[in-house]
Amino acid sequence: MNPFLDFMVQLFQQPAIIVGLIALLGLVAQKKPAGDVVTGTVKTILSMLIVAAGAGAVVGGLSPIQDMVNAAMEGKVTTFVAYDELVMASTQTGPVEQIGTAMGLTMLFGFIFHLLLARFTPLHYVYLTGHWIWITTGSWAILFWSFGLNYWTVIALASICSGAWMTISPAIAQPFMRRITGNNDVGMAHGTVLLSALAGAIGLVFGDKEDSTESKQLPDRLSFFRDVAVSTTIVMTIVSIVAAIGAIATRGAAYVESEVTGGQQWVVFAFIAALQFTAGMLVILYGVRMLIGEIVPAFEGISRKIIPNAIPALDVPIIFPFAPNALLIGLIAGLIGEFAGMGVCVALGWPVPIPSIIVAFFACGTAAIFANSTGGRKAAWLGAFIWGFVGWILIAYAFQFEIFGDLVALGAKDLGFSGPDVIAPAIIFDAIGKLFGV
Repeated sequence: MNPFLDFMVQLFQQPAIIVGLIALLGLVAQKKPAGDVVTGTVKTILSMLIVAAGAGAVVGGLSPIQDMVNAAMEGKVTTFVAYDELVMASTQTGPVEQIGTAMGLTMLFGFIFHLLLARFTPLHYVYLTGHWIWITTGSWAILFWSFGLNYWTVIALASICSGAWMTISPAIAQPFMRRITGNNDVGMAHGTVLLSALAGAIGLVFGDKEDSTESKQLPDRLSFFRDVAVSTTIVMTIVSIVAAIGAIATRGAAYVESEVTGGQQWVVFAFIAALQFTAGMLVILYGVRMLIGEIVPAFEGISRKIIPNAIPALDVPIIFPFAPNALLIGLIAGLIGEFAGMGVCVALGWPVPIPSIIVAFFACGTAAIFANSTGGRKAAWLGAFIWGFVGWILIAYAFQFEIFGDLVALGAKDLGFSGPDVIAPAIIFDAIGKLFGV
């Protein structure tokens, strides 16, 4: 890959640097003193790194639990892994060098087109989730590549579509973001918008928004549940131990302790994994508060000087502090929905996406927060379940019918996309392509 292109690709994969540069631009546009510019820029970058570190700790806690779930599932059905980042990395470094370069160029031109749309259309959202810029632009490039179009046509179409989607998707989420945050200061930039918005819409019909997941009063003897650290630890310990029991029932305790826990006694291992998850979540909550405190004032300069009324669209943890109880409900209900969706896939004879606790937390948890903002507790349970159920069927459908073409030939063996905002538009465009014989 060209060194400059390689630099740009890697730069756009570093959300902390991108958001820091945006904050720098906003502070300079406001003609802030040099000290304020440096402080605001550095603290913005640090807040993003704190959120990323928390997310890493969360994933570090979830990964061994996921390994135990995988062990429990092994040999029962034909499975594959739904993991957007793995598909992207495998494809971009895979055997077809041209597609990797096309994905990089699409990222560059697609984001430029998005900024132009944000400047000259009424949708003034700036999409700032670095890994989803990568996934969104790259998935469109893979889709159009599968149509057999020539190299520059792929880049042109993928840049236009991905730039448009990065502009439109935060607008879809914003009515719910206003309900959740109580203001219009931040938007959401993630690949879960469509099903999260569906969950929010369901809440408008079912449930009662006054019966919020965050307002329930517990008896004094259960007052410790009000502490998000304690309640999260309890819930995740139960999830972790259930996963371990399932793995032991399928493969035996000896296998679990040798291949999953690294020799550690499985109950201790499960408990430590739950604690690590909770620690990561608390770090995320701290980082998000710091990020909002820095990025929103910085964006005032961008709003006045560069993109009128600009709204920063950020990763899903931005809403976690507003409804931590709904987040836990989403994890549980989302997992139940995933298993229900798996049952449908088995009945249809399709390959089955391995259930993902990571998706259940970040995606279904987001859906629960959206639904809670419109329909309260009942809607949170229902919305998260529907995300898991519908999401798993969409994932399996895209894999079964090769919506993105032959991913194995591109280097992504036994891997599929998981983001509904990637899959749903691809299904539509694939149908249009087939209609016209492409």
